[in-house]
Amino acid sequence: MQKAMAKVRTELGNDAVLISSRSVDGQIEVMAASDYNPQKLPVQTKKRASAGAASAARAGAKRDGKSKNDFLFEILSDKQAQEEQAPTLQDMQEELGRLRELFEGELAQLAWRDARARQPNRIALLSRLEELGVTRDLAVKIINKVLPCADLELGWRRALRLLTKVIKSTSHDPLTDGGIIALVGPTGVGKTTTAAKIAAQFAARHGRNQVALVTTDNVRVGGKDQLISLGGSLGIPVQVASDAKELRQTLESFAGRKLVIIDTAGVNPRNASLAKEYQQVIGDNPDITPYLVLAATAQESVINETIRAYKGIELAGAIITKTDENVSIGAAISGVIRFRLPVAFLGTGQAIPEDLVGAEAKFFWSKLVENYNYLRKQRQQQVAIEHRESVNGQGAALAN
Repeated sequence: MQKAMAKVRTELGNDAVLISSRSVDGQIEVMAASDYNPQKLPVQTKKRASAGAASAARAGAKRDGKSKNDFLFEILSDKQAQEEQAPTLQDMQEELGRLRELFEGELAQLAWRDARARQPNRIALLSRLEELGVTRDLAVKIINKVLPCADLELGWRRALRLLTKVIKSTSHDPLTDGGIIALVGPTGVGKTTTAAKIAAQFAARHGRNQVALVTTDNVRVGGKDQLISLGGSLGIPVQVASDAKELRQTLESFAGRKLVIIDTAGVNPRNASLAKEYQQVIGDNPDITPYLVLAATAQESVINETIRAYKGIELAGAIITKTDENVSIGAAISGVIRFRLPVAFLGTGQAIPEDLVGAEAKFFWSKLVENYNYLRKQRQQQVAIEHRESVNGQGAALAN
C-alpha cells in the first residue's frame, strides 16, 4: 500500500486522495483522485464508491490516456503486499526485547523499594559499598556476613573491617627480602615511578650499592630515559636490556646486588600474544618475581581484564597505584579479591620515595572511609545547590 500511494502521488500529486482499494484476481486495485470533494458527489455515487468507482477506474485504465481525476494501479500481489507490510521476525524480537527490558526495570524498581522498606540497613550498606566501587556480588557477600545489625553505623564498620580483612598481602617483601622483581602491566599505570620508589626505599635501608634498576622499555618514547634520569638522581645504576639475552647478561653484572628491579614496557591486556612477548624479554628465568601494577583509577572491567590477561605469568602479587587520584578504590579491591591476587604495595602519590606504602588493612580502611566521606560531602553540596536553585526559581515565579 505504501508503494501504491507513492505511485498515486507521483501521478496525481501530493493532494491525491485514496477512494478505495480491494483485492482482485490476486492483485490490489487502488482508486485515487485529485481535487476530490466527497460533498459534491451524488448520494448514489457515494454508496457505490467501492463498486461503481472501481469499475470506472478499470475502464479508464484500459484507455491509452490516464484520467486526471481517478487512476487504477495494479502494483503488487496480495502476498507481496503482506510481506511488505508485515513486521519481520527480527523486528518483533527487538520489540519484545525492549518490552522485556522495560518490564524487568520496573520489577527491579519495585523490588528495590520493597526491600528498602523491609530491610533499610541492608539496602543502605549495599548502596554505600557500590558507591565506593565494590562489585555487587562481593558487596552482597559482605553484607550477608555482617547482618543482622540494628545499628547502621555499626554494620558499616563491620562491613569495612570484613572487606579489608579478605584482601591478601604478599608473603614476599622486596624491601626486606630483596631478589629480582619485574614490574609488568598496561601503559600509564605508573610502573617506572613505582620502580624508582622501591629502589629509593631499599637504598635507604640497605645502601645504594645493594640495588640496581633495569629497563626493557624500548617501545614507549622516552621510557628508558625516564628511568635513567630517576636512577641518576637517586644515585642508583640503571641498565637497558632489549631482549632476554641482554637481560640475562645484565642480571649477571648485577649479581652482587641484593635487589634488582626490572621495569618492563607496558602491554595492552587485550594483546593475545602478551605472555609470549613477556617471555621474549624476561625469558624462563625462575629467579625473576613478577608483580602486576594496577591503577586504582581504572574501571572495574579494565582491572578484571588486566588481571585475567596477566594471570598466565604466575604473578607474585599486585601493586595498586594512583590511590590518591580516585574517589572509589572499591573497583581495584574487588578485582584483587575476585582473582585472589595478593597486594604488595600501594602508590599514594608522585613523590619519591615516600608515596609508597605496604598493603596493610588499616590503609584500605582509612582510604574507604575517606572516599565515602568525600562522596557524601559531594552529595550534600549537590542537594544544597539544587535546593537553592529551586527556591530561587520559585521566588522568580512569584515575582512574575
